[in-house]
Amino acid sequence: MNIRAFHIEDSDKLAELWYQNSIKAHHFINKDYWASQKQAMKEKYLPMADTYVITDQGGIQGFLSVVDETLAAIFVDVAQQGKGYGKQLLEFIKGKKDRLELKVYQKNQPSIDFYLKNGFELTGESLDEDTMEKEFILEWKK
Repeated sequence: MNIRAFHIEDSDKLAELWYQNSIKAHHFINKDYWASQKQAMKEKYLPMADTYVITDQGGIQGFLSVVDETLAAIFVDVAQQGKGYGKQLLEFIKGKKDRLELKVYQKNQPSIDFYLKNGFELTGESLDEDTMEKEFILEWKK
């Protein structure tokens, strides 16, 4: 496995990976919402963040994006989940940061469990105005 910086030619693959994961992990939100955000993910959010991809002989298996100290995205190919790609991405970014914060939907228990298991602590709650879903705010400090 290898982690490298995002290349603009990765955009289509990452946007599709994000979309497939979003509809699976956030089944409580209408998938039309995620479809409506796919172009913005590709053209706006990926390029504006510090984005890293994890690859193996099969190609790109996942990615993460950070903006300053905010972990904005971490997604692993649905077929590759549970194989350590997410943990490797998280350890990689922890090596570059002293602190990370993220928001996760309260109904997304598998992701909450993943973050808590990897050293994040619950620090607050918020509401995602776009989806009207409650979120937890989690933080990790070196």
